[in-house]
Amino acid sequence: MATIEYSIEGMLNRHAAVMSGRLAFEVTQVTSPDDIPATVQLASELGCSYSLALVDLDFGAHRAGGSQSHGLTALRLLAEHTPETRTALYTADVEGNRELMLRAAFELCPYKPSTWISKSSPPEEQADTICDLLDGKDPPSGPLRPYVFRPDHLRLRTVCGTRTQLRLWRALALGLDNRGQIAAHAGTSASTLDKFVARVRPFILDCLGTPDDTPVPAARAANLALAVRFAYSNRAFFTDPELERLVGR
Repeated sequence: MATIEYSIEGMLNRHAAVMSGRLAFEVTQVTSPDDIPATVQLASELGCSYSLALVDLDFGAHRAGGSQSHGLTALRLLAEHTPETRTALYTADVEGNRELMLRAAFELCPYKPSTWISKSSPPEEQADTICDLLDGKDPPSGPLRPYVFRPDHLRLRTVCGTRTQLRLWRALALGLDNRGQIAAHAGTSASTLDKFVARVRPFILDCLGTPDDTPVPAARAANLALAVRFAYSNRAFFTDPELERLVGR
């Protein structure tokens, strides 16, 4: 996190719009979403405002002293405290829960970002997108296509759109292998759990980029094992407190 501010400055300083003097910018780094209200208030007191916020997905909760809030919280706080600021997710490819965070941001959030930028993409492309956003231009639609045109049964809101579904995911994320124990943790019956893991199988495979070529419905144990592995590997997403704000009753 400590080098992000400087890497963005370096990229933008080499962009033609900045080198020519047509665009000027100043970068402020916020290391925790919870600091957004105070940062925005201080800027307002100084007569300043923010045109664009690049929102990370993972603010380091797994590290000692890391923030317990993530990108979904940052999007909400930005919408509440500086609604005129455009937002773009700024993601690392290695983040294990990146795909689910992206789906949540574009499918569940009422305050959707303008686009998302991969930190592994060429610096010139990153700078082009950032400068276009600063210029008030619409970003390229390509990165958003999967979240706009994905079939309904593969959308996050259909498998994690209610409190009951979220409880099931959180129970699966415990990593248990006993369906009775998992169902008990979710406060549902084992048969409800069976139906759920069968239903979410295509969604999980879509997230993993693995087509479901099973000629017949997978066995109950196979569905459960797949769901447990997926939920456990993405437990940082399913246990994010912000997710509770985005799902229905």
